[in-house]
Amino acid sequence: MTAFSDSYILTDTILEAYLVGDPRASAAALAALAAANQAWYCARATKLIDAISYQGYPYLSTQARQFPRKYLPTEYYSPWGELVTVDMYGYCYVSADVPQDVIDATAEEAIAQYAFFADSDNVDRKATKEQGVESYNLDGVYSETLKRSNADTHYGLLSSEAYNILTKYIARSAAIV
Repeated sequence: MTAFSDSYILTDTILEAYLVGDPRASAAALAALAAANQAWYCARATKLIDAISYQGYPYLSTQARQFPRKYLPTEYYSPWGELVTVDMYGYCYVSADVPQDVIDATAEEAIAQYAFFADSDNVDRKATKEQGVESYNLDGVYSETLKRSNADTHYGLLSSEAYNILTKYIARSAAIV
C-alpha cells in the first residue's frame, strides 16, 4: 500500500478498489500504473476539484483542501437534506471526514485525466485552443473546428461524472426555491 499526498484518495489501495470491475480502458490502464503515477493523477484531480467554489465553509480553517465542509443552518443549509451535528459555533455537518462521493468524484476525474493525457491529440488540441484558435485547415486535406469541452462547462473538470457527483456541493448564485 502506497500513501498518496495532496489527494482525497489516500492510498493506491483505495483507488484500485474503486477501479476494480470498471470496464473502461482508461480505468484499467490507470489501475495498471505504478503507484507514483496513480498518485499524480489523483493529486491533479483533487487540485481541479478544490478549484471549484462550494457551498458552506471548510470544516477547519486550517485544512489544506475544500472538504470536509460545514454549513450555516438555514432552510437550504446542506446538500444532505437533514441536520446531523451542530458544532458550538452553530455550523452543521454530517462528518469530519471527506464524503465518499467526493472521493468517488476524485477517482472519476483521475480516470478522465488519464484518458485525456494518454492521447497526445487531446493535449495538442488543448494547447491550440489556449492559443485562441477556433478552427484550422491543412491544405484542404484535413480541417477541424475546436469545440467546447466538458472542462469548459464543468468548472475545469474533464469528467461529467465527477461534475455530476459534486453538483450538490457547488456554490450557486441563488438558492432554488
